[in-house]
Amino acid sequence: MFFRLIGAAALACCAATAQAVPSKFTFSYTGFFDKEADRFDPAAVIAGSFIADDLNRDGLFAANELISFKYNDSNDYIGCGVGDQYFWHCTIERFGYRIGGPLKFFTTWSTADVGYRINSSTITGEEYVYNYRSANHSQTHSLLWTGQTALVVSALNPVPEPSSLALVALGAAGVGAAGLGAVRRRKRAA
Repeated sequence: MFFRLIGAAALACCAATAQAVPSKFTFSYTGFFDKEADRFDPAAVIAGSFIADDLNRDGLFAANELISFKYNDSNDYIGCGVGDQYFWHCTIERFGYRIGGPLKFFTTWSTADVGYRINSSTITGEEYVYNYRSANHSQTHSLLWTGQTALVVSALNPVPEPSSLALVALGAAGVGAAGLGAVRRRKRAA
C-alpha cells in the first residue's frame, strides 16, 4: 500500500509539471513616435500572435521554441519561403518572452516582384521600418518605441506559472503523506 501511495504521488507530481500543449498568445504594442510625421501617435499599433512550447521548462519562450509567429497581418515567420510563400523571405534573429515580462523580437522580411520590392524590419524597444520601392514610387514608414509605448500580451490558453505547479506538486506530496499516515495508523490498530 505504501508503494502505491508513493507511486501515485510521483505520478501526480509528473502530471503537474507536464505542459503537453503549446501556449498561444496575442500581443500588441500601442503608441509610437512616427518619424515621417515627426510626432507621437498614440493610436499606432504593432500587433500579432505567436504559439510556442517551453520545451526546456525554464519559463522563457525562446526563438527555437516558436511554432508560429505573425504580426501586422504578415505571413507566418515560421516556414516562410516554403511552398506558396516562396516569394516571401523572413528571419527571426531574436525572440524571447517570459510570462509577465517584456516581449522581445528582431525580425526582417522582404518580398519582390517584377515591378516592386518591399522590405521591413522590427527591433522591439527600438524601431519598426517599412520600405516600398517601385519604378515610379517609394515610401518609407518608421515607428520608434518610446517610454509611452504600451505592451499587452494575452494568453489564449493560460500557462500555469512555475509557482502554481510547485503548489500542485506540494499538494500531491501532502496527499501521499496523509495516506501513508493512515496506513501506519491502521497497522497499529490491527
